[in-house]
Amino acid sequence: MNNRILVVDDEKDIVQAYLDLLNPTRSSSVKHSSRKSAATTKAEEKASVAEYEILKAYSGEEALALMQSEYAAGRRVVGGFFDVKLEGGMDGLQLIRELWKLDPDLLCTVVTAYHDRSVDDIDQLFGSQFKDQWDYLNKPFTQAEIVQKARQIVASWNRKEELKQTQAQLLHSERLAAIGQVARSIGHEFGNILLAIMGNADLAMRSTDQETTYDRLKTIMQTRLQVIVQAAEKASLIVRNLNSFSKKESTRASADPVQLITTTLSLLTHEIRKNNVDIIQSVKACGPIYVSAPEVEQVLLNLIINAIHAMRTGGSIEVGCKEESEQVWMWVKDSGSGIRPEVLPFIFDYAFTTKGEKGSGLGLAISKQILESHGGTLSVETTVGKGSTFTLKLPKGGG
Repeated sequence: MNNRILVVDDEKDIVQAYLDLLNPTRSSSVKHSSRKSAATTKAEEKASVAEYEILKAYSGEEALALMQSEYAAGRRVVGGFFDVKLEGGMDGLQLIRELWKLDPDLLCTVVTAYHDRSVDDIDQLFGSQFKDQWDYLNKPFTQAEIVQKARQIVASWNRKEELKQTQAQLLHSERLAAIGQVARSIGHEFGNILLAIMGNADLAMRSTDQETTYDRLKTIMQTRLQVIVQAAEKASLIVRNLNSFSKKESTRASADPVQLITTTLSLLTHEIRKNNVDIIQSVKACGPIYVSAPEVEQVLLNLIINAIHAMRTGGSIEVGCKEESEQVWMWVKDSGSGIRPEVLPFIFDYAFTTKGEKGSGLGLAISKQILESHGGTLSVETTVGKGSTFTLKLPKGGG
């Protein structure tokens, strides 16, 4: 559990007060006696262990430099106590805004003996994005107030991190489930590729007729080898796409939306053919977008698979992308059965499915979560009997 807290105040006595209140020095008052058992002494030593790891600074500039050093070393801080009035050019509120650039998850308690800034003023200064990231405390404060705030900061931060880890595991599990759905498609594609390789290799070995001239034999061999190389390159591309898609840790980088669509469709070639689906690619050059490519491909994969399932006797799926103002729009439009009005409000809820045991009910919920984590949205337009269009909207940018 992370228990690292930053204290910033330009009065050293107040900083020391924080240390004394949050980590009372119990060991100094412990008198070891020869009559005490080893177990008792060990318990007393354990009781004297600091509940919090305190980082301290006496100015905004010092605090910012300290935190930059900590984060550069991979040591995160859960939050802190920030005096508003600080010596130097940076006050506590400016410092907090700078620290949120380093870590937007930092939980901050604004501490002041003055009433020059109201809660509404501070709320407006910080903005709605950070409305849940800060609290307010007046001086003089009591030990109970400081301890309570510290415990809330540590507990809230660690709960949020645990939730992030759980969501990441859920996301990866759903991605693996999606890979399972296309495994047969990929297996079939590899069967065709191996057939092309083996067939052309066999024909090349048989091209030894004595009446065949050297130049003719050379041309035949080159043709056969070219087919083998092309088949091998296709197999390599499928493997690369699958490896990229199945990565547990996904980093964000500049990506081409058209390439994301192309990669996703390549994983579903057999599934598309088997279900008599016509793919219409309505793509225009656009982007780039700053995203985790495997995660966006997962969204597209989920939507295309859902579209295939919505057309039991075949049909058409339009997959497209275009630029719209400062956004890139991608969409999956099917000619299927559409979504019933009584079902529509629940399709993005976790564990909601209309597929019975064949569906997990996580695909659309996780897809929506992925888009929102990228600052985008996932929406749907549907007409019963005519089909549905799911639209991904993401901000443009190359990172």
